[in-house]
Amino acid sequence: MQNKWKFFCLMLLFVLLSPCLTFALRIEFDDKKDIADWELGPNATAKVANGKLELKCAGGDTGIYFGDPKWTDYKMEVHARKLVGPYFHLFTRVQKPAADFYFMEISYNSHTNSVFMFKGGASKEITGGPRPKRPESKDDKGGDAYTIIFEVKGETIKTYIDGKLMVETKDKTYKNGRPGLGGRDSTVLYDYVEINGPGIAATTPVDRHGKLATIWGRMKQEN
Repeated sequence: MQNKWKFFCLMLLFVLLSPCLTFALRIEFDDKKDIADWELGPNATAKVANGKLELKCAGGDTGIYFGDPKWTDYKMEVHARKLVGPYFHLFTRVQKPAADFYFMEISYNSHTNSVFMFKGGASKEITGGPRPKRPESKDDKGGDAYTIIFEVKGETIKTYIDGKLMVETKDKTYKNGRPGLGGRDSTVLYDYVEINGPGIAATTPVDRHGKLATIWGRMKQEN
């Protein structure tokens, strides 16, 4: 009876929220198997514990990579907390780790957000104008935390921090490739990563505030 009631409530929420739903691949790091087939870059280590992914990047613009190299247009969202070091990084359209990719950076040296294209390990900044200032974290308990989005669609590349558009630029070097999480001389905790775009198998229906995914996660835990 209780399970039927939960199912009914979930379906009702689905109907009510359906006008603003998107469907996304969402990984919440409940199990170390969640990253079993992910690829670590040079000088990077990762572990899953207590519902979070801890990623340590000991040098270079490196990280951990996942997904299908055929993915083209997608939006990646994470909630991440910086524990150690000066950088947050997210990667899109990765061809080869530490060599060929796009990445966005939140820097605690320049206190800015920027976007780079790497080819053959050489970087080219493509921010497209003055670097916007890094916003102050609204959650700085145990290290600054942000909700970060890195989006690629055609030649357009966008970054968002805590819902605010930071960078919008264009580049046509890479048309597809995997996403990734990373940093440089940093340790970062990730609560979740969410990807949506054409050809990406969805696991969770979410509204733009993530409410349905949160409710569904709680209901699963109670079973």
